[in-house]
Amino acid sequence: MRNRDLENEFEAKYNKYGNMLYKIAFLYLGNKSDAEDVLQDVFTKYLCGKYKHKSSEHEKAWFIRVTQNKFLDYLKKSGYKHECIDDLPTISTYKDNDFEQDIITKVLALPEKYKSSIILFYYNDYTIEEIAKTLKISQSAVKKRLQRGRDILKLELEDYLL
Repeated sequence: MRNRDLENEFEAKYNKYGNMLYKIAFLYLGNKSDAEDVLQDVFTKYLCGKYKHKSSEHEKAWFIRVTQNKFLDYLKKSGYKHECIDDLPTISTYKDNDFEQDIITKVLALPEKYKSSIILFYYNDYTIEEIAKTLKISQSAVKKRLQRGRDILKLELEDYLL
Protein backbone atom coordinates (compact mmCIF):
# COMPACT_ATOMS: atom_id res chain seq x y z
CA MET A 1 0.00 0.00 0.00
CA ARG A 2 1.31 3.44 -0.82
CA ASN A 3 2.09 6.04 1.83
CA ARG A 4 -0.78 8.28 0.71
CA ASP A 5 -3.24 5.37 0.93
CA LEU A 6 -2.00 4.60 4.46
CA GLU A 7 -2.36 8.24 5.46
CA ASN A 8 -5.90 8.38 4.11
CA GLU A 9 -6.86 5.14 5.85
CA PHE A 10 -5.32 6.31 9.12
CA GLU A 11 -7.06 9.69 8.90
CA ALA A 12 -10.40 8.00 8.20
CA LYS A 13 -10.03 5.73 11.26
CA TYR A 14 -8.93 8.62 13.44
CA ASN A 15 -11.88 10.75 12.33
CA LYS A 16 -14.26 7.85 12.87
CA TYR A 17 -13.05 6.68 16.31
CA GLY A 18 -10.76 9.34 17.77
CA ASN A 19 -13.33 11.44 19.61
CA MET A 20 -15.12 8.42 21.07
CA LEU A 21 -11.88 6.80 22.24
CA TYR A 22 -10.66 10.07 23.75
CA LYS A 23 -13.90 10.39 25.74
CA ILE A 24 -13.56 6.83 27.02
CA ALA A 25 -9.94 7.36 28.07
CA PHE A 26 -10.75 10.71 29.67
CA LEU A 27 -13.70 9.32 31.59
CA TYR A 28 -11.42 6.68 33.07
CA LEU A 29 -8.29 8.73 33.59
CA GLY A 30 -9.82 12.13 34.28
CA ASN A 31 -6.82 13.86 32.76
CA LYS A 32 -6.59 15.39 29.28
CA SER A 33 -2.91 14.76 28.64
CA ASP A 34 -3.11 11.16 29.84
CA ALA A 35 -6.16 10.54 27.65
CA GLU A 36 -4.29 12.02 24.68
CA ASP A 37 -1.31 9.74 25.43
CA VAL A 38 -3.58 6.70 25.50
CA LEU A 39 -5.22 7.78 22.24
CA GLN A 40 -1.80 8.17 20.63
CA ASP A 41 -0.79 4.70 21.83
CA VAL A 42 -3.97 3.17 20.42
CA PHE A 43 -3.48 4.70 16.99
CA THR A 44 0.23 3.91 17.00
CA LYS A 45 -0.68 0.27 17.62
CA TYR A 46 -3.18 0.43 14.78
CA LEU A 47 -0.71 2.09 12.43
CA CYS A 48 2.08 -0.39 13.20
CA GLY A 49 -0.12 -3.46 12.90
CA LYS A 50 -1.77 -5.19 10.00
CA TYR A 51 -5.25 -5.55 11.44
CA LYS A 52 -8.04 -6.95 9.33
CA HIS A 53 -11.46 -6.75 10.91
CA LYS A 54 -14.44 -8.89 9.96
CA SER A 55 -16.87 -5.98 10.17
CA SER A 56 -17.12 -2.37 11.25
CA GLU A 57 -18.58 -3.58 14.57
CA HIS A 58 -15.57 -5.82 15.10
CA GLU A 59 -13.25 -2.94 14.23
CA LYS A 60 -15.01 -0.58 16.66
CA ALA A 61 -14.85 -3.21 19.40
CA TRP A 62 -11.13 -3.69 18.70
CA PHE A 63 -10.46 0.03 19.09
CA ILE A 64 -12.41 0.18 22.36
CA ARG A 65 -10.73 -2.93 23.75
CA VAL A 66 -7.25 -1.61 22.87
CA THR A 67 -8.14 1.74 24.47
CA GLN A 68 -9.24 -0.03 27.65
CA ASN A 69 -6.08 -2.12 27.73
CA LYS A 70 -3.90 0.95 27.17
CA PHE A 71 -5.45 3.03 29.94
CA LEU A 72 -5.42 0.06 32.33
CA ASP A 73 -1.71 -0.40 31.54
CA TYR A 74 -1.22 3.30 32.11
CA LEU A 75 -2.98 3.16 35.47
CA LYS A 76 -0.85 0.22 36.55
CA LYS A 77 2.42 1.90 35.55
CA SER A 78 1.82 5.39 36.90
CA GLY A 79 0.41 7.18 39.85
CA TYR A 80 -1.90 9.33 37.82
CA LYS A 81 -3.95 12.22 39.20
CA HIS A 82 -7.44 13.16 38.08
CA GLU A 83 -7.88 16.66 36.81
CA CYS A 84 -10.87 18.52 38.07
CA ILE A 85 -13.98 17.10 36.45
CA ASP A 86 -14.77 20.66 35.29
CA ASP A 87 -11.94 20.27 32.76
CA LEU A 88 -13.82 17.59 30.83
CA PRO A 89 -14.36 19.31 27.49
CA THR A 90 -17.60 17.57 26.67
CA ILE A 91 -19.24 18.64 29.92
CA SER A 92 -19.03 22.33 29.14
CA THR A 93 -20.69 21.84 25.79
CA TYR A 94 -23.80 19.96 26.89
CA LYS A 95 -23.73 19.58 30.65
CA ASP A 96 -24.10 22.88 32.47
CA ASN A 97 -25.47 22.07 35.90
CA ASP A 98 -24.06 20.59 39.08
CA PHE A 99 -26.30 17.53 38.95
CA GLU A 100 -24.95 16.36 35.61
CA GLN A 101 -21.37 17.01 36.69
CA ASP A 102 -22.01 15.06 39.89
CA ILE A 103 -23.32 12.16 37.82
CA ILE A 104 -20.09 12.05 35.82
CA THR A 105 -18.03 12.28 39.00
CA LYS A 106 -19.99 9.38 40.50
CA VAL A 107 -19.67 7.32 37.31
CA LEU A 108 -15.90 7.78 37.46
CA ALA A 109 -15.92 6.55 41.05
CA LEU A 110 -17.81 3.32 40.25
CA PRO A 111 -15.99 0.00 40.50
CA GLU A 112 -14.28 -0.83 37.19
CA LYS A 113 -16.71 -3.48 35.95
CA TYR A 114 -19.76 -1.26 36.47
CA LYS A 115 -18.05 1.83 35.11
CA SER A 116 -17.15 0.09 31.82
CA SER A 117 -20.70 -1.00 31.17
CA ILE A 118 -22.21 2.35 32.19
CA ILE A 119 -19.83 4.35 29.99
CA LEU A 120 -20.32 2.13 26.95
CA PHE A 121 -24.10 2.07 27.34
CA TYR A 122 -24.89 5.66 28.31
CA TYR A 123 -22.00 7.66 26.87
CA ASN A 124 -21.23 5.68 23.71
CA ASP A 125 -24.72 4.34 22.92
CA TYR A 126 -23.66 0.71 22.79
CA THR A 127 -26.32 -1.98 22.91
CA ILE A 128 -26.24 -4.75 25.51
CA GLU A 129 -25.05 -7.15 22.81
CA GLU A 130 -22.24 -4.82 21.68
CA ILE A 131 -21.06 -4.33 25.27
CA ALA A 132 -21.07 -8.09 25.84
CA LYS A 133 -18.92 -8.64 22.75
CA THR A 134 -16.56 -5.79 23.61
CA LEU A 135 -16.05 -6.84 27.23
CA LYS A 136 -16.19 -10.55 26.39
CA ILE A 137 -18.92 -11.29 28.92
CA SER A 138 -22.48 -12.56 28.60
CA GLN A 139 -25.41 -10.26 27.88
CA SER A 140 -26.95 -11.16 31.24
CA ALA A 141 -23.70 -10.10 32.95
CA VAL A 142 -23.89 -6.75 31.14
CA LYS A 143 -27.49 -6.27 32.26
CA LYS A 144 -26.56 -7.12 35.83
CA ARG A 145 -23.58 -4.73 35.78
CA LEU A 146 -25.75 -1.95 34.39
CA GLN A 147 -28.39 -2.57 37.06
CA ARG A 148 -25.86 -2.64 39.90
CA GLY A 149 -24.11 0.44 38.54
CA ARG A 150 -27.43 2.29 38.36
CA ASP A 151 -28.30 1.15 41.90
CA ILE A 152 -24.99 2.53 43.21
CA LEU A 153 -25.51 5.79 41.34
CA LYS A 154 -29.06 6.06 42.67
CA LEU A 155 -27.79 5.75 46.25
CA GLU A 156 -24.94 8.18 45.63
CA LEU A 157 -27.24 10.76 44.06
CA GLU A 158 -30.26 10.36 46.35
CA ASP A 159 -29.95 13.97 47.57
CA TYR A 160 -31.05 15.07 44.12
CA LEU A 161 -34.04 12.73 44.14
CA LEU A 162 -35.68 14.24 47.22
